[in-house]
Amino acid sequence: MTTGAIRGPVRFLTTASFVTTVGSGLYLAGSMLFFTRVVGLSVSGVSTGLALATLVGILSGVPLGTVADHVGPRGLYVATQGVQATAMFLFPMTHSFAAFLVLVTVAAVGQRGAQAVGGALVARISEPGERTRIRGHLRAVTNLGMGIGAAAAGVALQLDSTTGYTLLILANGLSFLAAAGLLLKIPSVDPVPRPPGARRTEALRDRPYLALSLLCGVIGFQYDVVSLVLPLWLVSHTEAPRWWLSALLVVNTAVVVLFQVKATRWVRGPLAASTALRGAGFLSLAGCIALALAAGVSAPVATLLLLVGVLLLSTGELGLAAGAFEISYELAPEHSQGQYQGAFNLADGVVRAAAPVVLTALCLQWGKPGWVALGVVLALCGLATRPLTRWALRTRTFPAPEAALPVG
Repeated sequence: MTTGAIRGPVRFLTTASFVTTVGSGLYLAGSMLFFTRVVGLSVSGVSTGLALATLVGILSGVPLGTVADHVGPRGLYVATQGVQATAMFLFPMTHSFAAFLVLVTVAAVGQRGAQAVGGALVARISEPGERTRIRGHLRAVTNLGMGIGAAAAGVALQLDSTTGYTLLILANGLSFLAAAGLLLKIPSVDPVPRPPGARRTEALRDRPYLALSLLCGVIGFQYDVVSLVLPLWLVSHTEAPRWWLSALLVVNTAVVVLFQVKATRWVRGPLAASTALRGAGFLSLAGCIALALAAGVSAPVATLLLLVGVLLLSTGELGLAAGAFEISYELAPEHSQGQYQGAFNLADGVVRAAAPVVLTALCLQWGKPGWVALGVVLALCGLATRPLTRWALRTRTFPAPEAALPVG
């Protein structure tokens, strides 16, 4: 990223994102223990509440993004931070499932809404050619923040006390307040005037855009492979030492932190984005095969294959993120960036919600053939992004950056 790209408003946005993700790392590491041991809920109750809240949160992205288009994204983004902070500060006073469900839903709306509104804010404080790089920079910073937060939470987890778990939740609330203060340093930006005849729900009517976001969601299963399936696969199906899992997760985070910005530099325009997505699909296929082969071999071979698999998936993750960012911005009209960001997150979120069930059935129950099947699906989705991108370019009613480019 150019030096100018991280100055001014973008610098405040980056710092705010880092602060909130450190808090999120603290929260994610200790939230389940807090809700079960401090609040007194059952594991199934917490899981059910989180699932319902996530669903409501996913559905909130489009309306909040639409509001951001009408009133400007800066103030609404600050409000989403305040909403999440309020939920965190009220959690320690919660001792019933009903109250928990209300607060966790409020937090989910704030979180999912912040994704759409934050995406619109990036669009308003940066030039079109810099948005993907800025999002890549933000992604690298947030991954670093999550890692730091999760590591710091280890102190509270080791103490295993009500006070420790409560402090994790309150610290997350403070991170949102700090982020809100930083975001207020960003000058308020006016909404882009809506052209005559523009439909209020144009993003939800944009079939090629929604189709591309769905494909990105399916390819995004690779995120859940590393965080959800890999730990169980390593422990129950391979001879690799258990401590190797921590090393693999560190490798995944390091790849994103070190190389995500670089991966965005050559992704210029929707066609280049589809190339990145195609590459992500094939890298995912290779990574899935390597992880599958780690079963049934000696510990040293399994350890090496797991490392190769994670490196391939992590590299694919870089291309997926860069390609998805570029498509989400470049195929959206300027006056409706918030709504389009919400629609992109909606389609992606709906697909990704199925990831735990799908990945568990394929990779853990079916085993090696399931890994290969998953990889093939991800590769095919990557291939399908090119014709869908061309369809999207043909249907734009505003100047498309690559409409006249030759086939790549």
